Amino acid sequence: MAGLYDLVHIVDVDTIQKYYFRAAKGFYTDAIASATGVVVSTEDDLKRPLTPVYELIRSGVLKSAQATAVNGAGKRFRVKLHYASTKNATVEAAILATTVPTIQGKASSGAKFTNFGTETRITSRS
Repeated sequence: MAGLYDLVHIVDVDTIQKYYFRAAKGFYTDAIASATGVVVSTEDDLKRPLTPVYELIRSGVLKSAQATAVNGAGKRFRVKLHYASTKNATVEAAILATTVPTIQGKASSGAKFTNFGTETRITSRS
């Protein structure tokens, strides 16, 4: 997929419904995808309707977190990520065992996650 974003989706375990939304290109791959439950969709799914992220968070299907990553030089980065609510019990340990994926043009590429904090704040635009 060309562009700055990947089309990603989560699967609600109670149903077979897939919720599609956009995420940073190349971020939700390999270990990050399995830790968060958010996976990159295929080319066939490009015509699927997108669901706004804040709607998924308000409905309880998706959660938001902010992790801290440190590179080899000691520089700290804040990395915002989304994860499926079904991964709530295991996401922290899984994220802390991984590194930020290598993405061209991102300074945080290759940094090791050192801290994981969930976010409870979501603004409504209704």
